[in-house]
Amino acid sequence: MDKEQLVNLVIIPTLKEIPKGLSAEAVQAITMIIAHESKRGNFIKQMGKGPALGLIQMEPTTHNSTWKYGDSIWKNAFHMAIITERELKEKRHPLPGRLVYDIRYNVFMARQRLFMKTESLPGTPYQMSDYLKRFWNSTQGAADSNSYLRDYEIWR
Repeated sequence: MDKEQLVNLVIIPTLKEIPKGLSAEAVQAITMIIAHESKRGNFIKQMGKGPALGLIQMEPTTHNSTWKYGDSIWKNAFHMAIITERELKEKRHPLPGRLVYDIRYNVFMARQRLFMKTESLPGTPYQMSDYLKRFWNSTQGAADSNSYLRDYEIWR
């Protein structure tokens, strides 16, 4: 996948639509997540037996907990026409499988997940890579603190 097209045609426009969603740090974070998790846009389902889906490789459990515990997700999803008014009232969100075919939804879900972290998005690529290891990949994940940065830099 072409990184510049993804950033300019999907990531930035989607982040612009999310209230308080767009910043240079958010663009870098989402791009680094996709660079590492999907191997630069090559995978939309986790290799092997894992359940992670989409370019952001979000597991269904994480997807659903983001909808359950996210402070702004329902309002933002309605604002962006990701959910209807009826779905908002009934608290019915998209199924995790949408991550497989909707790139815009991947960006939305990644940003909403990052909104849930109390620590601000860092400003340097090295700090961002470490941040994503701690807050996206988790301590059980295979990445190390430089994995996101390495994959991001390879994807030029």
